Amino acid sequence: MMGHIVVCGLGRFGLTIVEALRSAQRGVTVITDARTNQDRIDRATAAGATIVAGDFRCAGARHAANVHGAAAVLLTTSNDVDNLETALEVRDEVPAVPVVMRHSEPRLNRRLEADFGIHAAMSPALIAADAFVQAALEAPSPQVASGRHARRIVVPRPGVRPEYVLIPGVLLAIYGVAIVVFRASLGLDWIDAAYFATSIVTTVGFGDFNLQHAPVAVKLFGIALMFAGIVLIAIISSLLTIFIVSGTADQVLNAARARRLHDHVVVCGIGQVGSAVARDLRRRGVRVAIVDPAAFDDDHRELRLRCPVIVGDATRPAVLGRAGIDRARALVACTANDALNLEIGLTAQSILEGHRVSRPLRLVLRCFDADVARRIHAVSADYTLLSEAQIAAPVFVRRAIEAAEAG
Repeated sequence: MMGHIVVCGLGRFGLTIVEALRSAQRGVTVITDARTNQDRIDRATAAGATIVAGDFRCAGARHAANVHGAAAVLLTTSNDVDNLETALEVRDEVPAVPVVMRHSEPRLNRRLEADFGIHAAMSPALIAADAFVQAALEAPSPQVASGRHARRIVVPRPGVRPEYVLIPGVLLAIYGVAIVVFRASLGLDWIDAAYFATSIVTTVGFGDFNLQHAPVAVKLFGIALMFAGIVLIAIISSLLTIFIVSGTADQVLNAARARRLHDHVVVCGIGQVGSAVARDLRRRGVRVAIVDPAAFDDDHRELRLRCPVIVGDATRPAVLGRAGIDRARALVACTANDALNLEIGLTAQSILEGHRVSRPLRLVLRCFDADVARRIHAVSADYTLLSEAQIAAPVFVRRAIEAAEAG
């Protein structure tokens, strides 16, 4: 009789794998610790899996799960370091047992397989990305488009902090008054008056024009202009530095880039799934706008260069408006929170409700809870809910079973 399969970790993804293995009539032993949600343990037990309490990183827990007699070992947690460390220990303890592991970095997976003898190292996000992309690019059904009227909607544009307009405006006003005063009092033409005013405001003072023989009132005006120029230029320099360093300049630039997009896909959430979806869409030649509440790290530098990035809360209409939701073909909400993804979809739907008949918006939402997805699909055809775990788990199970049968 073929040996059992050891599953390390009982998160959402691990539980989905356990249930899929049991559906395939395979014996399953799960190693999980006390931090695991009891409901997941109950579901795994009800499916027929054997539960071993302990830390799968410890040899004792693996011994209790009889890893030496296993047909394969599946490492399913979201912690790449723990998965890799355990995979290497299992390879050292029982080299004949194939290991299938979850690893979020696709660039390293082929090397892990080639260099360390791991049977398969795969990223659920990368596996699931294709299904999200296909759903986003699929033509909406007539039911989704029914009852809508073609009319362009007005979306709010990002506001500009008042000081970025007020202070430069004050400087320009003083500069304009100075030009008029110097032209009238010194008899200069407009160009020379502008040149003289500029030399005073910027404190350059080449000496070719001066106020030595000017009336007292004009000299006092010149003194005031010098101080005003110094203060205002210092303030403007500070504002410009803040504008660049704080990321405001980048946000304005990205909002301008997004305004030029048409027939694009708005991707909300740039975690593992979101980045994989955005990259897949770009490879297919589809334009993408990204919405995320946090600034990106260097891992997403390529996406920042190729796609406009709107920093903000995607549940706010103004933020989706800056991403060009009124001109988009689809929205993919793929944060790690089911309720947040649904709220993003509802916000997008409320923005566009009653406004688009010729090109209705595709709404693709990431959903971990399969029951929630079924309930929403039962009452509305406007939303497509996909589970990364449900999409990727069969691939992991198939690889594990193939490895077990080959062994």
